[in-house]
Amino acid sequence: MENSETQLIPETVCYQLFSERMKKAERYLKADDRLMCIGAGLLIALIAGVNESEIYLSEYGKPYAKNGIFFNVSHSGNCAALVCGEHETGIDIEKINESNLYLAEHIFTKQELQWISPEPISRFHILWSIKESILKAAGTGLYSSVLFPEIYPETNHISFNGTSYYFRYGIFENKSIAVSSTVDTGELNIKKISADEIQMIYS
Repeated sequence: MENSETQLIPETVCYQLFSERMKKAERYLKADDRLMCIGAGLLIALIAGVNESEIYLSEYGKPYAKNGIFFNVSHSGNCAALVCGEHETGIDIEKINESNLYLAEHIFTKQELQWISPEPISRFHILWSIKESILKAAGTGLYSSVLFPEIYPETNHISFNGTSYYFRYGIFENKSIAVSSTVDTGELNIKKISADEIQMIYS
């Protein structure tokens, strides 16, 4: 979902749908982050068909739906993203920003650094998104104590913490996006929905 200052969902609608999501959004310092947190909640309700009362959290804080639908959300910049399906899944979206590049030598292996070297800015964010989407699919949290294996983006799968994960990735409007799942879901298909369209649905 993409948002701009002129595309706002009335707060009364948001509070009616999920008051807990609004409380979570209020903890963000930046207005854009608050809006995207709310947007992620709207996508959960609209696309995944999951109401706030049907969500519970794992010990690491990963949300699950009581109706058996697996879903995951991420937001960055002016976009919130959702993935949902019948198997464990994770998603990460990152605004491509040159200022993050200094982290590469601290978090990537020698082989991973070689992979990003031809296009360091975009590939850094792709690799970052893949790793985060896998950790989110695994539900272990972003600071898992389990040693994370090297990522080879061309293979589209890895074994992590005893489970195989398949991933897809791409660039979407100057943002890297990656989706991971315990099953191979095929090509990455992105459907864009604006805040205006959501507002029409809930108005």
